[in-house]
Amino acid sequence: MEVLIKKLHEDAKIPTYATEGSVGLDLYAIENYVLRPNDVKCIRSGIAVAPPEGYYFEVFSRSSLACKKQCIILNSVPVLDEDFRGEILIYMKNISNDTVIINKGDRYAQMILKKKIPVIFKEVSELPATSRGAGGFGSTGK
Repeated sequence: MEVLIKKLHEDAKIPTYATEGSVGLDLYAIENYVLRPNDVKCIRSGIAVAPPEGYYFEVFSRSSLACKKQCIILNSVPVLDEDFRGEILIYMKNISNDTVIINKGDRYAQMILKKKIPVIFKEVSELPATSRGAGGFGSTGK
């Protein structure tokens, strides 16, 4: 599927798949970043995209930063709506006790194109019963 992309910075890289079987397109940093313990930095991609009508992007952490270095995306899963045309900016937090370095050109997040499913709510006086009911966190056991 063709997606329009615009470089906003001369050092920006077009997102790429790491392998043939990858689902996420890797985003590349356009600057060097030093994240000390508990630091939050806005990581710039230098690109803007125009998802096709009826689609959007979700941005996820890369395991190399999230699991190995404990550097997480603050907005959980940022969403790039089909009508958003600004630079892709990802806020990352270092939750480790070590300094994390993201160098210019490093892959720091991945984005996945998803189909939008419009929702129409129907208000009712009761919801259908289930075995779980209103049980919250931990209500289903371990």
